[in-house]
Amino acid sequence: EETLQHHYLADAIVELEPSATEAVDEKVKEMRRQGIDDMISLGVGEPCFDTPDNIKNAAVKALMDGETKYQPTAGAVPLREAICRKLERENNIKTDAENVVVTAGGKFSIYLAFTAMLQKGDTVVLLDPAWVSYEAAAQINGAKVIRVPSSAADGFSPDLDRVERVMDDSVKIIVANSPCNPSGALFSKDTLRQLARIADKYGAMLMSDEVYEYQIYGQTHYSPASEFENIITVNAFSKSYAMTGWRLGYSVAPADIVDGMKKIYSHSTSSVTSFAQWGAIEALDSEASAAEVKKMQRIYEENRSLMIRLIQKSAYLDLDCEPQGAFYCFPSYRFDMGSIELATRLLEKYHVGTVPGLAFGQCGEGFLRLSYAADGKAIEEAMGRMETFFQELEKEIG
Repeated sequence: EETLQHHYLADAIVELEPSATEAVDEKVKEMRRQGIDDMISLGVGEPCFDTPDNIKNAAVKALMDGETKYQPTAGAVPLREAICRKLERENNIKTDAENVVVTAGGKFSIYLAFTAMLQKGDTVVLLDPAWVSYEAAAQINGAKVIRVPSSAADGFSPDLDRVERVMDDSVKIIVANSPCNPSGALFSKDTLRQLARIADKYGAMLMSDEVYEYQIYGQTHYSPASEFENIITVNAFSKSYAMTGWRLGYSVAPADIVDGMKKIYSHSTSSVTSFAQWGAIEALDSEASAAEVKKMQRIYEENRSLMIRLIQKSAYLDLDCEPQGAFYCFPSYRFDMGSIELATRLLEKYHVGTVPGLAFGQCGEGFLRLSYAADGKAIEEAMGRMETFFQELEKEIG
């Protein structure tokens, strides 16, 4: 039967792994549907908050006011203008609405840029541990991926010499995600500048994925596009404003890349939902939204401290590198067991969802990604169950 199935699918898709983070989320939801009511997920990177009311109301008003028609492919002009104001105000990026593309989440921005730029024979450089969907987007487009590993001992900061060593003319894109999912690492301004220069030297673009720009603790965010031309900046409303289900993201890129992205976009989904875009304008322009973001940040900060404290107390987990951004801890565990098997057992036996480190590249093996974008009580309960699970595991495997 399998050969029949494969007969219909493109080779690149047959080899594609589904998203590991979404697989965990699906499994958690499936277990809940089966009536398991004590599930706790530290697996999915989703804010525990509802979207602020002022943002919802703006979208409802737009809907009732008849914003129900097609918008330009790249997004409603008022939204793109609001994004330009935000970029200048907060990121020191000067651009105009023509260079902005509004997409169904940041993920689709990445997919469009990769599809516009990549073909067989091209290479994408990923800095491991790296978010799960970059490799898939390259693979779908027939490009190959080179992963440059980093270690917890170095704070998961990319090794620039190693990056330089893998570069050649086939490299079209280096992807930098800072703050980083899964490690929580924040790359220094100097590191990001060097990456932009290395990319430029080989005629490549640096894709700067900045979706966690508001989730930074005690430091400041730096956008390489404030200084360099060869940058594709990707951002989203999902994490910043607790708008994951709205599927709204955006990217800013040089004109020829934007044109390529818009061509593909015009033949695929045409544009994002019209009235939702007015919610995004409210998110960017209103002081009420900024105040809500600050509130969420305070809670992430408390949750971060709580999770770090619980990991430090654990007899089985080690956190060599405290997260400086995003909302994940990426501890290693003291068992000689693959992270996929460990995470699966933990989920099935103790109903705690986590993401196996291997999903983010080989150097993530032996780690688990734990999200603290959950409720504080849920974090305590989940970490307590994990300790019990580890104690039992220790007895079992000695």
